[in-house]
Amino acid sequence: MQISKSKRHILLTSAAMFAALSVPATAQDADETFTPLGRIVVGAGVEKVAIDAPQSISVLEEDDIAEVQPGTIGDVLERSPGVSTVGSESRFGESLNIRGIGGGTSADEPRIVTLIDGVKKYYESYRQGSLFTDPEFFKTVEILRGPGSSTLYGAGALAGVVSLETKDASDFLEPGDPFAVDQKLEYRSNGEGVESATFLAFAPDDQLDVLIGFIYDDSDFMESGDGEQIFGTKITENNTLLKGSYTFGDAGERAVEAGYIRYQGKADDQLLDIIDNVSFFGTVDREVIDTTAFVSYQFNPVDNDLIDLQLQLSYGKSENNITDFQASPGILSSFDTDYAYEGTGLRIENTAQFFGDSFESYLTAGVDIGTQDRISTRASAANAAFQPEGTTDTIGLFAQNEFIWDDRLTVLAGARVDFQETTPGDLVPSDEKVDDQGRAATLALHYQATDRFAVFGSASYTERLPVVDELYDSRATTGGADQVSAGTLENEESRNIELGIAYNQNDVIGVGDQLSFKTVVFRNNLDNLIGRNNDGAAGEPVFVNIDEAYIQGVELEVAYESETFFGSLAYTMLEGENESDPASLNPNLENRIPADTIVLSLGTRFPTADLELGWTGTYYDSKSRSQASMMGVSTIDTPSNLIHDVYAAWTPDEGIFEDLTVRLGVTNLADEDYRTHLQSEAIRRAGRSINLSVSRTF
Repeated sequence: MQISKSKRHILLTSAAMFAALSVPATAQDADETFTPLGRIVVGAGVEKVAIDAPQSISVLEEDDIAEVQPGTIGDVLERSPGVSTVGSESRFGESLNIRGIGGGTSADEPRIVTLIDGVKKYYESYRQGSLFTDPEFFKTVEILRGPGSSTLYGAGALAGVVSLETKDASDFLEPGDPFAVDQKLEYRSNGEGVESATFLAFAPDDQLDVLIGFIYDDSDFMESGDGEQIFGTKITENNTLLKGSYTFGDAGERAVEAGYIRYQGKADDQLLDIIDNVSFFGTVDREVIDTTAFVSYQFNPVDNDLIDLQLQLSYGKSENNITDFQASPGILSSFDTDYAYEGTGLRIENTAQFFGDSFESYLTAGVDIGTQDRISTRASAANAAFQPEGTTDTIGLFAQNEFIWDDRLTVLAGARVDFQETTPGDLVPSDEKVDDQGRAATLALHYQATDRFAVFGSASYTERLPVVDELYDSRATTGGADQVSAGTLENEESRNIELGIAYNQNDVIGVGDQLSFKTVVFRNNLDNLIGRNNDGAAGEPVFVNIDEAYIQGVELEVAYESETFFGSLAYTMLEGENESDPASLNPNLENRIPADTIVLSLGTRFPTADLELGWTGTYYDSKSRSQASMMGVSTIDTPSNLIHDVYAAWTPDEGIFEDLTVRLGVTNLADEDYRTHLQSEAIRRAGRSINLSVSRTF
């Protein structure tokens, strides 16, 4: 892979800045600290430290989320390597892009597996975002980049997995306390947004804990850096979290956990096209309700290494109710509708442990059973040609073994097969059911060459099965209805190779500090990628296979942590294209690749004053892409941008203000008027905002 001179200059300059600024003035205490690469990751199989995982993984914790003071979960994720947001600033108009995949066309969403407390979330809709939730719900977020996680979470995760875990009662309770109340109030100057988050935690003994949370958020229209109103940002939200667990058995080897998460947002008179903020299609009133619920059971006897059994029964529904459609002249006569994805699932998995004198081995095996209904209830059946209804039933079988030899060599091997049946809805102009199979396999190696230095690599294969949209969308045209694609589409195939190195050292400058470094180079070869045939004539299938495409790139993470100073650097460089098909096909991968990005964060702590100060600079390199429209193909140039965010946090640990946290942040400090490369020319990111939050646990 060739890296241009300018890109090398950007990377080397940022690394030099990081190295120069990461020298604290004094030595540190003996207490060891950990960088973000030293955090525990659970989503990759056996629990391990992120830097020791044989793939590219980021783990974000509650403090990372609070530091950003985010309006959407994407505000948090896009600081990680390889992750970009696509769409508008509206909480209804944001999707994710990981390694150049996602957020740009119908049926992009299944290429990224999104989990909330282990429950799969899925939503895609005409000119709307895909993930509806409140960042205040979550305490950790794991981003597993690349298709290697397909073996555990479903064939077809071409881009990767995003796993979000909600807060627990234990996150608010001090040892021995049976009850706690946590109250947070936040104000954001841009849009005059206000948020109240209330959590009640209860744990009468060591067996039972319960958490109840209520979040209210209200925001007026936000403004861009040049003072222009940003459509879709005036939203009112009412959100609820209920979660509890009960541990029982002679040695506490059994546990039951249940959770219910409900997001409800409402916005009136917003653009139908909330992804690109295009007024051409008119305006609508939207109410989005997202429900996640689960019950899980765990059995892990202390005297039997062969049993660590987990069962989860889950339910999820994402619904988007559109009313009061005010169409532009010549557009659809009626667009009032209720869209929804509703699914139930059962996951059963067990991890068996085997130990020898110089090895340990962990075999995880299980089954996923799920049903997903795509609901599209329209006021006019004539408009039901696109976004058709349908039902998808899936059974997945998987196994993954992690073998560790002499605490030096780790070999991870996994395989999966998914059996899927898709049935069209009543209004679909086809009654053809589609039965198919998707396969996935991964082989990864991690070798700890020295106590500080490790090398790793992986090879993975996965297939993505066509979804309801791709199979049954008939896109009615004035020349006649197009054919559905059922029976004509091949499974997407991904062959991904990754190589990486990792370095971790303690006591670098002072006693107890830590420096971590991890970089990955990858190439993802994509065959039969399914794309929308925008130039197809009437009577042709709407979706077709793209013969060959590829995405390749470099991801770099550096982090330093000490008692008084911390910093991190994330760099992403991606490139890709369709190798054998015309650029008019959607997706044209060359137009889905985000600009090279550097995120540099620096901060310092004053322990005696309980004060922390931080700065983040996000640099987006310039980039160009083409865009097809009714007026032809045009070129969109995105200039480079450097965005500054700063914050201060005061967290006294004694006295009358103990358990109080005051956080003051300024996002887009210079009030830049900008957009990111994957956003349309009509989109502007939010201008400067002064954000103040106060929280306290009682």
